[in-house]
Amino acid sequence: MSFGKKASITLLSTTLIFGGCATDGQGGWGSKQTAGTAIGTILGAIVGSQIGGGSGKTVAAIVGALAGGLLGNMIGSSLDEKDRMALAASTQKALESGKTTNWKSEHSGASAVITPVSSKTVTQTTKIKRSQKIAQVDNLQIINQPYQAKKSAILRAAPNDTGERIGGFKAGQTFTALGKTNNNWIAVGRKGVTVGYVYAPLVGAATKHTDTATDLDKITVASAQQQGFDLDAIEPAKTVTQKVSVETQCREMKYSLKSSAGQEDKTFQACQDTNGTWQIG
Repeated sequence: MSFGKKASITLLSTTLIFGGCATDGQGGWGSKQTAGTAIGTILGAIVGSQIGGGSGKTVAAIVGALAGGLLGNMIGSSLDEKDRMALAASTQKALESGKTTNWKSEHSGASAVITPVSSKTVTQTTKIKRSQKIAQVDNLQIINQPYQAKKSAILRAAPNDTGERIGGFKAGQTFTALGKTNNNWIAVGRKGVTVGYVYAPLVGAATKHTDTATDLDKITVASAQQQGFDLDAIEPAKTVTQKVSVETQCREMKYSLKSSAGQEDKTFQACQDTNGTWQIG
């Protein structure tokens, strides 16, 4: 399964499409432009979203929005690059958890309270890929984050206990969790393709976010055989593309920021794209 990768934007002088959390209706992810209240914020968020992947891509997009004017010209400009990075990481934490997060600079004395004011679930349609032997699901709750096995866990071809066994995770082994099914199974990704399902209570978010390849991305034929993986089943070379409904989140967020320039409260909207990346707009 692949939620794809956004095409790099090399010419920012082209017309921006204002659409909040909307897509182009054709199912592909990467079809949404970020909209904001100021051109600087819009351009900053778009530039930032091209850097990195996964959680790092979210942080980069937020940094771009902060630099572009999200916090206002006066107070926003008082934060240096290090503070913007740290504030962006705290903002990502608040977005992902849906809980109030406090941030304080380690060197400038600036501080902020980041509060989710409200949240709503948005259903979108996107194109995904799965290995040929893997069962199709009609909808997923988006995750697209590094996960790890809490204990040994079986990888199955279908999201149920009777699905064919195609591999097994050892405790601590990492993989990309693409999404969660309605019956509490996690869609497991290998190089962006759904290669099986694992029961959700047996796995969880990786202790440290990483944008590097997970263990399952790096697995070789030899190590796969030792771990009981059927590479014929999980190898992404033979894939099926389908349309799936994915559930993403939109949140209204509030910044209460203090810095050497004074204090400012700012409210903004953020939505997950169909690849799980939070976009300011």
